[in-house]
Amino acid sequence: MGETWEDRLDMAISLAELGIESIPINALMPIPGTPFEGREELSGDDILRTIAFFRFINPEANIRLAAGRKLLPENGATALLCGASASITGNMLTTSGSTIVEDMAMIKRLGLTNDAAAEGGNCGTTCAS
Repeated sequence: MGETWEDRLDMAISLAELGIESIPINALMPIPGTPFEGREELSGDDILRTIAFFRFINPEANIRLAAGRKLLPENGATALLCGASASITGNMLTTSGSTIVEDMAMIKRLGLTNDAAAEGGNCGTTCAS
């Protein structure tokens, strides 16, 4: 939404100081007709760098890949290898998302496991790696 790298770093540090356990990473998807329709999308590399340093600063937190996955290669598969520990599945408020079947296939293809599935549970809308 226009934040600088320093803004992102300050946010990551603040969340670490507060001991936040679950951190969603959202990348702006400019939508026609909204106040941010003309904003530039982040590059996939910038999103991956953001995830990586949030992971470095918040090593125990669940870093959740949320809005903006479509801006990443393979719908966010690389993000799971760069520090994201979970991915929000399904449609977002204003954009369509991936299905749980697609995300489970991606997790399997990467050689990762779903914590909820491994424990015999239902992963619902969040699948952790």
